[in-house]
Amino acid sequence: MYHFLWLIMAAVSTPAVTAGPDLAEQAVVVDSPISQVTVYSDRAKVRRVAKVSVKQGISTLRLSDLPGAVIMNSIRVECSGAKVLRVESVPIERERLSIEQVDGLLEKLEALMDKLDAVDLKRKLFIMELSVLNGIKPALAVPEAKRVGKKEPPIEPDMWLKVLDFIQKRTLSVMAKARALDDQRRDIVEELQKVRREVNRFNTGAFSDRKVQVLAIIQSGKTKNLSIALEYFIPGASWKPIYDLTYESRNQKVILRSAGRVTQATGEDWSDVKLLLSTAIPGQGIDIPQLLTWTLGEKKEFVPHARAARMPRTPNLFPPPTPSKTPYEAKRQARLDVLRNRLNSVQNLLAKADRRASGADEGITLDGWTEGGKGIGSLSIPGKGYAGYGGLNQDSTGAYAEKKAERARPMRGSRMKYKKMARRPSAPLPPPMASPEPSIQYDEAPVDSDHVSLQSASTSSRTQRVALTSLALFEPNRSFVPHFSDSTLPAVVAGGLDYVYKCPSTMTIPSTGEQISVPLSLKTYPAKVLYEATPSLKKTAYLKAEVENRGSTPILAGDVNIFMGPDFVSQGRLNTTGPGGMLALPLGADEDIRLKRTVVPSTRTEGVFSKDDVTDYTVTIEVGNYKKRSIRLAVYDQIPKTNNKEIEIESLKIYPKPVMKPNHDGIMEWILKIPAGQTRKIKFSYRIKRPENWQLYQVGG
Repeated sequence: MYHFLWLIMAAVSTPAVTAGPDLAEQAVVVDSPISQVTVYSDRAKVRRVAKVSVKQGISTLRLSDLPGAVIMNSIRVECSGAKVLRVESVPIERERLSIEQVDGLLEKLEALMDKLDAVDLKRKLFIMELSVLNGIKPALAVPEAKRVGKKEPPIEPDMWLKVLDFIQKRTLSVMAKARALDDQRRDIVEELQKVRREVNRFNTGAFSDRKVQVLAIIQSGKTKNLSIALEYFIPGASWKPIYDLTYESRNQKVILRSAGRVTQATGEDWSDVKLLLSTAIPGQGIDIPQLLTWTLGEKKEFVPHARAARMPRTPNLFPPPTPSKTPYEAKRQARLDVLRNRLNSVQNLLAKADRRASGADEGITLDGWTEGGKGIGSLSIPGKGYAGYGGLNQDSTGAYAEKKAERARPMRGSRMKYKKMARRPSAPLPPPMASPEPSIQYDEAPVDSDHVSLQSASTSSRTQRVALTSLALFEPNRSFVPHFSDSTLPAVVAGGLDYVYKCPSTMTIPSTGEQISVPLSLKTYPAKVLYEATPSLKKTAYLKAEVENRGSTPILAGDVNIFMGPDFVSQGRLNTTGPGGMLALPLGADEDIRLKRTVVPSTRTEGVFSKDDVTDYTVTIEVGNYKKRSIRLAVYDQIPKTNNKEIEIESLKIYPKPVMKPNHDGIMEWILKIPAGQTRKIKFSYRIKRPENWQLYQVGG
């Protein structure tokens, strides 16, 4: 009875809300900016927070639209002080540009094309005028045998000079106007390129963007201000740890600055948000795998199957009804058709503008001439040296000789050429932003060729399968753990553990795919400094600092920039070090520590009936400390090893005594304390005995 009354009260207190086309239009639009982002190795968790005032009862809120790549089943809505009845997330299509925007581009293109036509027409007129001026020259004298009528009057030099002055002044004036038109034409072409970039910015290859519309239906007991949080996962984001390491030799301290290199191309900018960097792998299964029952069978086993003599006729199945277009969809389709026509017109005009910008000029060169310089032709008069367009030379006897026209030489400082402009290809549509999301592969172990048939006795919810496995192992050895394609991602170097690193300040990271460094922490550690050397390989000592990680989170593996004080030394890579672990930090070579290694062999033959060659090797290592302070140096060397029973290797003398005797690889270690300006010596010897005339060789390098 009480249960029945409780159901009635619940039904009355929670009135039904019917979803329909009008639900989104009647909803209250709420701006929900991004407040916090948690970045993982292959995705990000975004949290949006909105403030809204609602009335008593049921309200429908429309939160900010989300990018189309959002993981739909990860959308969550929380509300403090009210009850969230239902959350609806619906993919929608939004046009990237409107018909009015395309019409504006068309008008701008047409106006620019008209200006370009007017400028090109004026330029053609000026070029024609320059061609006419260039063709003006005195006619040659007619030979006496071909002359008819009276003798032609001689050319007056003074009159021809006046003609040349007029031609030169007119040419310079036309060239000045042509220069102004050229500058004007260049400005118009630049405006056309701006319009092209504006068209490409809209990415006319796709008319719409895919968005996700989120509607939240809430119920409040009274009118009040509420805080609504929207959370969701979205791919296209990742991060990697990076470090700056500074060693201070005076204080024997190491300063480690850690940061995260964040990359995101999720489709939305993160502006002034709280940023968290996590090593977790969200989305992986949290339940243990379930075992199937295996039933062993034989390949030769025969199972009879029934066959029907007659089967009833299969009834005709009709497809389910398909929904017709709503008025909104029909209106949107008509708008898209208009957009296509407008955009085709824009593309045609842009192609025409490219042809006009590249092909209107035919490479005509306009040069200026000055007094005393050579033009297309020269007229030289004694005592004046005047240059112009004439094609005759007058010598001291008054005789005229025809001279071949020379190519014009431009005057210095006033060179002007109209060159054919290289046609710029149409700017390609911007490709979709490559997501920096690392790929995940699920590896499955190969199956041995020696196998038997295993029939899985599955439950009714699973289809029966036949798997192949090895009888020798009797274990499928299947691994469904995700493996990232990049082994340097935090989810890999953290060993599957979940650690969160918080950025101390808010950050802004655009959705461009570029790498942004996010500062995380600055820590100072006391360092135990030790020099290391392997003089048999390289006569150089390297400084290494050992640091204990005293924090509560691990130091993840990552690239590190190493500094000695303010000076950059080199780049390296840190290994993952958990809390309480020792981190070895390489700090680079030190030339103030010098090493010298010498090997002296001595061979003899021993034995009466069976001869053996015996070689004694004496190795001496000298270490000099040229620093102004004492140092600790670890020296590593080795004696050879063999698996051949015919060869005997014996260690003879070692001085001083090593802290690590020859291990299974024959490697020894000495720790030397060398005062400033002093030298220490290491000396050891070993013996190799083998049959006479045996040629020894080294395996593995």
